[in-house]
Amino acid sequence: MPHIDIRNVVKRFETADGGVHAFGPATFTVERGEFVSLVGPSGCGKSTLLLMIAGLLPPSAGEIDVDGRPVLATRTDVGIMFQDNTLVPWRSVRRNIELQLELRGINPKTCRERIDGLLETVGLTDFANRAPFELSGGMQQRAAFCQAMVHDPDTVLLDEPLGKLDAMTRERIRADLQRLWLKTRTTVLLVTHSIEEAVQLSTKVCIITPRPGRLDSVVDIDLPWPRDLTVKRSAAFAGYVSQISDVFHRYGEI
Repeated sequence: MPHIDIRNVVKRFETADGGVHAFGPATFTVERGEFVSLVGPSGCGKSTLLLMIAGLLPPSAGEIDVDGRPVLATRTDVGIMFQDNTLVPWRSVRRNIELQLELRGINPKTCRERIDGLLETVGLTDFANRAPFELSGGMQQRAAFCQAMVHDPDTVLLDEPLGKLDAMTRERIRADLQRLWLKTRTTVLLVTHSIEEAVQLSTKVCIITPRPGRLDSVVDIDLPWPRDLTVKRSAAFAGYVSQISDVFHRYGEI
């Protein structure tokens, strides 16, 4: 049984002028512990799909099952991170991470070691008691990663979390995210516009067509871990980037 089973899923948004066909139909599965990237042009429904998997948006047609159970309401067993972080300014980094536990009725004191471990993994141990405005954008995103992971979610949904960061910060946080995934093997779905980022982080890449987004193909990424600079300079890495880029050339998107 796949961890996530997406079957003929379609999303339409009704509007005054007749509605918008935003996504689908699409069918694919995600196994437990996979890191799956969704790559496609703006407006193809990638983020919409994440919201449907999280139970925050119902599909117009089709079904989404998680561990054999249909997604019919908001899921509390997921961690979600968006391009704009959800840190509240009046709480420290640690207290922001604890907020996710409090919202789920979990006593943060019982998870102190887990919080400390997450902070250490992303290099924020010395900044745990700082307010978000005292941190750089990259540090804020690292804190948001901890926020998404602290309740030990079955699935983590990442909606372009690195999109607004500069190239150097983005590369450092990719390494943090890779290290965290290798340690936990949590199921991750990442929405990104960066083909290189998808190849570096993923076990497989789902290529989504222009709107209405459909699944063009799935590329299994067979590269060694960790995917450091040596791996990124390899012919195999370049081959995957070229293979995925060629798909978007067909649609006139590159």
